[in-house]
This record gives sequence, structure tokens and C-alpha cells, in this order.
Amino acid sequence: MVGRVSAQGTLSYFPLALAASSGVFDAQDRYLVAQFRSGDSGYVVSFLQDGTPVPLAGGFGATVPQDGKGSAARIASFGSPVLAGDGLVYFLDRVVSDPNGMDTLRTLAPDGTVTSLLSTPRNSLLVVSHAGAIRRFTTESPSNFVEWAELARSPSGEYTWNILPHSWPANVTPVAPVKNDSNRYWGVNATSGTAAHYALDGTRQLEWQLPGRVKTAIAHPLNGNLIVSVSSVNSAYGDALYRLDLVKFLKSVPELWVGLEDHRGHSDGTGDSARFDFESGVDACTDTSGLLYLVTAEATGYGAPAPIRTVSPTGQVASLLLKRPPAYRHLAEAYGYFLTYDPATDTVLRSPKGGASNAWEPWVQSTYFHHFPPVPRSPLPTSGPQVLRTDTTGLLWFATRVVPLSGIAELPPASGVSVIGTISATGQVQVVAGDPQLVHSAANYPPLEQRPWYMDVTDLAFEGGSSPVSWVLCNRTVATAEGKLVRYVPELVRLEGGTRQSFTLPSANVTHAFSLHYLQLCVLPSRPGEVFLSSACGVYRFTVAKGLELLAGQNQPTPVGVRLGALPASLNLVKFISPGPDANSLYVGSENSVLRLNLPA
Repeated sequence: MVGRVSAQGTLSYFPLALAASSGVFDAQDRYLVAQFRSGDSGYVVSFLQDGTPVPLAGGFGATVPQDGKGSAARIASFGSPVLAGDGLVYFLDRVVSDPNGMDTLRTLAPDGTVTSLLSTPRNSLLVVSHAGAIRRFTTESPSNFVEWAELARSPSGEYTWNILPHSWPANVTPVAPVKNDSNRYWGVNATSGTAAHYALDGTRQLEWQLPGRVKTAIAHPLNGNLIVSVSSVNSAYGDALYRLDLVKFLKSVPELWVGLEDHRGHSDGTGDSARFDFESGVDACTDTSGLLYLVTAEATGYGAPAPIRTVSPTGQVASLLLKRPPAYRHLAEAYGYFLTYDPATDTVLRSPKGGASNAWEPWVQSTYFHHFPPVPRSPLPTSGPQVLRTDTTGLLWFATRVVPLSGIAELPPASGVSVIGTISATGQVQVVAGDPQLVHSAANYPPLEQRPWYMDVTDLAFEGGSSPVSWVLCNRTVATAEGKLVRYVPELVRLEGGTRQSFTLPSANVTHAFSLHYLQLCVLPSRPGEVFLSSACGVYRFTVAKGLELLAGQNQPTPVGVRLGALPASLNLVKFISPGPDANSLYVGSENSVLRLNLPA
């Protein structure tokens, strides 16, 4: 995918059918990407037109560079591309079968003509000078050899590299010239996580300390700001973009522009003063008064229990005395208690809803919850109750599921039972659907066409009325004969009395094969016949008459932690959905914010 960030920090993406690398703008302000096919050699350089790649030069199967125009050219590698002052894109190419040979400096013209110029040492990086000339920065490790050279052309047309005198530090990588400074470059020290202005004589000015490991950096051609991609040392979920702005931040303070830390925190308050941390996950539920209860998987650090927090219909956020350890799952309320689940002991725990207590007490332990072996905090829904939901009569329901995990290195093989049942106010467990005596594993997991519908439950929702309706969200597992999880097939089941209807849902774009297409269900008493679903990136409405409609967000995977834009188009991540503060809205958790989504008629 190719991502684009606006000046306001709104992030959007273009999906690409083929993998791409080495993006650069050409003289016609077209964004060029070098696309390749898995298992094949050679690149096709394309420009994006309304998000669609249009081939400009190159072809697949190339192992040796070959000059030419358009598809007649061959590009084996599209390394370090830069736009020079003469309007040509310069890049480094190499013979794939010669790992120790020299690179070749080549040009790409706006009409797709590719021309080879001269050999260039490996480990070189192309940089444009302040005057628009091509320079190369070459390093060798472990000798810390550093060389700067500028491309020159003789009157007869021959190209050479002219070596430049310098005292450039070996551990600093040049990025681009500093705007309005004829002598200095932006330089990044990835080891120390710093960026600064450097001259070729080695002098340094205006150093920025960045909060993590620097991955990539690029200078904005108009305002000269440096945009740096940083892997946060406090999170394993992705990167953040920082903007180094000389005009606004003369004291060399990096400004977080887009990324994981945006709006992150643990503060109560009203509106924008409240802060949440949803990066590790969040569970939420709404009571009949419209008060939202939520709890995150972690608080200020690994292993720290997080308090249950409330969000009122007016946007007031407060924390209760009760906290939930990060190993626990789910948050529900029934029979005057908060409920959660401890996978280590197969026990549903409870605490009085009034909030005066700060402790959980064991309530219901059942072999129906059991899983083999215990997999605490599993990233896949493989063990224990997958769902804890209360229906319109106040009865508590649970659902378990099993996913074949043979061959997935991250987790041990899991087995157990898949049932749907109820837990009464006195703690009596009753199975409604499923066979609690039948233990499923990767070895005996039924094929898709023979699988009972209750084996793949992801969530439940309940409508009231004279003829109650239950909705069941299934992400049905497709597995190989060896029991390896291949992908999910999303399905919605409607139950009314003895009648069951099944609806195949369109696939939501997911980041990898093991991702669930849809994550949660939600219904509102004022809107019978409508069920709302969430994916990782969108909120949907389903009706039997119209099928699935996207209400907010986007049906595209979005990396964690992007700045919010205006609904509905820029709702990027969905952490939870729950009934809203009035009859026609939903609470939506997105990034580190709680939003209210007003529903259409």
C-alpha cells in the first residue's frame, strides 16, 4: 500500500496489487513506485494516477540492466532514487547475479526513457546538492570509510565522479539539503536517534533528539521540514512520523505529526482533556442509562492493571476504584455486577457495579469454558469464553470457539469445545447450542461445509420485542488438512424462535490471513431489524433488505495510530462499538479517542 499524509496529519492509503518500494516524485509531480512480483526478478516503475499505477518503464524478469524506453527498458534494482535539477530521476541499479560488483548510475526521463551513465561503488546513497547536482555518499563498514563525490560530465559527454573534500562523520546518513542554506544537509544518526544540520566539514547545528529508532527520513521540498519515521521504544505496534520544523520549533523540539503517541494518555476529564491508551486493546459495554464503561488491556506499563473508566453522555470521563489486570478478558455487566474472565483459572469473576469495591471475586468456574492447554492473552480467539453478553431480559450469555492452530509457531496447538450457553443470576450454567462432550482440535476440526454454525462465533447481539431475535457473528475458519489456519470466511446468522437464516458477508480487507474480518456486533432497541458490525477499519449496518452498508471509516487496513479526521471518511481504526448515549447513535473507540457516531435513518 502507498500512504499519503495531508498537511493536517490525515492519513489515507492506496492499495496496490503488487508490492512496491522506492517511491520518488518526478519532474511532472507524479509519484513513482517501483513494483515487483514475489519470486520474480526485475522492476516496473509506475506513476500513480488517482491511486492506480500506470507503467512508465521496466519489465519483470530483468536480471541485468538494459537501456530503452518504456517496457523495452530493464531495471534490476531501483535503488536510492532522487529527482535532480535537470528534471531527470537518478537511481542505482545492479546485476542481480553479481553480489560483489559495482552499481550502475542510471537516469529515468519523464517519458520513460532509461539511460545508464557510469559505474558506482556499492553502499552508495544518492543525494541532490543545493544546486540540483547529483552527489553520492558512500560508506564502508567496519572501516568507517566515508566518501563524497559529485557527478560531472566532460565536454565530450563522458560522466565521472569528482571526489569532494569533507570531514563528514561516518555514523551520520545525509538525507537532503537544508532549505535556504547553501552549505548544510539534514543528517540522521540512526543509532543515537538524532537528526541535525551538518556541513561537509563535519560541523553540526540544531540537533533534534527523537524518541526512538530512526527508520527513514525525507525533506519536504516546499517548506524544508524534515519528516522522520521513528519506531517508538515504548510500543511494538508501529511507527510515528515526526516533523522537524525550524520556523515553529527553534529550540529543536520534534513535533509529533502522525503516529502511535497521538492523543495517548490516561487522564480523566471532559472532551479533549480526557486521554486514553487503546493501543493494546480495549473492552467496553454500555448500560441502560447510556453510560459507557471501558477498560484497556494495559495501563502505564506491562503488567499494570488498568482502572475501569466511564464516559457519560455529556463526554465526562472518570475512573472507578476497580481495576482489571491485563491478563483478564472481557468487560460485561449483569445482575448488578461488573464481569470479566480469568483464562488462567477458567473462571468468570465479578465485582459490585456500584464501584465501591476494588477487588474481583471468583463467581463461576465451568469445564464448558475449558481449553487445552491454557493460552493466556492469546492474540487469536482460541480459548475460554469468546463472548460475554447480556440479552434484553438481563440474562448473561457466553460463547466459546476453537481455532485449529497446528503449524502456527507463535502459539501452541489448541483444542477445546465450541458452545453457546447462559449463566443465571445464581451462577447456573446451561448450554444452549453445541456439544460440551465433543473436544475439537486441529486433528479433528470439521471441514467448512460440515461445521456447525456455533463453532465459529465471534460475537452475539440480542433484540427484544414480542419475538426476540438473536444475531451471531461468525468468522468461519478455513483450514488445511494438517489443521493449519488459512483464512476466515465471515458470516452473519439470524435466529428467531426455531428459524435460522445465514448471510455471507463480503470480505473486509485485513492485514494478514489470520485477521478476523469483523470483530463486534451491536443492536439498539429503537432500531429493530438493524445490526451494526465493526471491522478493524469501519462501522457497518446490516439489514436483511439491504445487506451490509459501510457507515463510517474505510474498508482498508490502516496502520495503528493515525490522526483523526472528519467522520465518516477518515475514521481509520475501530477499537470497539457499543450502544450510544441516545437511541440513534453508537459509541466508537478509534485510535485513542471515544467518538459518538450519529446513525443515518
